[in-house]
Amino acid sequence: MRIRPYLPLAAVAALALVGGMIAELLPRRSRDALAAPPVVVTPPPPTLPPEAGLSWDVRDADTSETIPCKLTLIGVDGSPTPAFTHNDIGRDENGGIEAYNRIFASSGIGVAHVPHGTFDVYVSRGPEWDLFIARKIKVGPGGAHITARLKHVVDSHGWASADLHVHSAQSTDSHVPMHDRIYEFVADNVEVIVATDHNVVSDYGPIIRELGVGKYITSIVGDELTTNGWGHFGAFPLPQDIYKVGHGAIHIHGKNAVDFFKGVRELNPDAIIDVHHPRIDNEIGYFNLARFDAATDKATKPGWSFDFDAVEVMNGYQDSERRSIDKVVADWFWLIEHGHIVTATGNSDTHHLTYNIGGYPRNYVRVLEDQPSLLTPAQIASAIRAHRSFFSTAPFVNLHVGGVEIGQTVSLKQRRTDVQIGPAPSVRAEIEVQAAPWVSVSKVTLIVNGKDWKVWSVADKKDAVRFHEAIDVPISSDSFVLVRVDGDKPLSPVVGDEKRFDVRPFALTNPVFVDSDGNGVYDAPLKGK
Repeated sequence: MRIRPYLPLAAVAALALVGGMIAELLPRRSRDALAAPPVVVTPPPPTLPPEAGLSWDVRDADTSETIPCKLTLIGVDGSPTPAFTHNDIGRDENGGIEAYNRIFASSGIGVAHVPHGTFDVYVSRGPEWDLFIARKIKVGPGGAHITARLKHVVDSHGWASADLHVHSAQSTDSHVPMHDRIYEFVADNVEVIVATDHNVVSDYGPIIRELGVGKYITSIVGDELTTNGWGHFGAFPLPQDIYKVGHGAIHIHGKNAVDFFKGVRELNPDAIIDVHHPRIDNEIGYFNLARFDAATDKATKPGWSFDFDAVEVMNGYQDSERRSIDKVVADWFWLIEHGHIVTATGNSDTHHLTYNIGGYPRNYVRVLEDQPSLLTPAQIASAIRAHRSFFSTAPFVNLHVGGVEIGQTVSLKQRRTDVQIGPAPSVRAEIEVQAAPWVSVSKVTLIVNGKDWKVWSVADKKDAVRFHEAIDVPISSDSFVLVRVDGDKPLSPVVGDEKRFDVRPFALTNPVFVDSDGNGVYDAPLKGK
């Protein structure tokens, strides 16, 4: 039986003819689509930039012992500067971390993953050591190796380096793991780290023990009292209670300065209260918020208190803002003249692994034995309270006045070879400034009673001792004498980057006090006025 088509053959032919005419009228792309299904092209899978191992052997030039170090990589000859991370969480690397363009290593022998390229590598160990620069290191498939011998050129015996204002991921505005902080500070030769997370009592001690770096660094448990309307205040050492909110942090809500300073004293009568960044702005600066006029010794905000031990004269975020620093220096001078004898500190306030690098500035604290494993929180706090310290981004300062050191008092009534008694009594001031070859020192200022008494320009040279001078200072009344050091060249790329964060050499000592009337103490001329 023959089956008839659904349409007559003539109709089928007519439809085919019309379809062909329509196809000819369509654009070629549409015709091709009608002719064959589209071909799906699968993109190749993503790949990582090629890496190889950069290994190092870094040792003390005098002892041949391996030492912790920091490697800063700068791209040259068309190679970009590497970015090991783009955030504040380091990449673990064989006893250290990589972060941004730096390697923080706790050991002098190690290896890290580095992208292929050509780099200048700056090998450093903090401002007391010289600097080794490996030029145009080519990292290819076979990797590369650096051998460096660093010399400890600054004699810091009897002084412990300490950063008293440090943040980690325990703070809401920082992401840096506490482990990473220890690697960073060990690499840059900071010997004491004080935990000052926002309203949290933190402790680096267990991490130092876990990493086995107690030979290089010790820690102090502390807190940054972060208030709404009064400012920020470091407090250390404090007890930690992990079962309480904030691990036992001071209760600050609804309280004023009188209240929470009292809370610190009740928790630990020997704790240091350090006013952090008192003039940084009108939101977190204690002096600004309380409308404090240092010249008149008055604050108009009810609840103000002078019950603090120290003032953070230099904050790491303000390294390049010398006008802001000068303002707080002037405040501090007025405080002393009004009888509020508080210690000047300088701290990094580091929240990141770039920009304000931990330990810049740092405090040098006078101690009997400067081995970190032998230091105690009580020793550091006692020295800070006694003004036995100075702070610095790099230069190291020794100051003796009348034969005594920073923070001490010399009496003109004593019969000493360095104190002249007569119609015009004077006292001998001896100043020595040391610096590593990569650190500039351009100006040294001797300050008496808050005024520049003598300024020296310092020639550019590479010797460890940049400046040494002894001079007689006339004294007509009780006085305070201190030294400021400035450098005119950035510390980059070891510290800062000259673009977004420009750090320059700066140091300021606490005073030597001169007792002119023989009662054994410095009598502030404006006390009670």
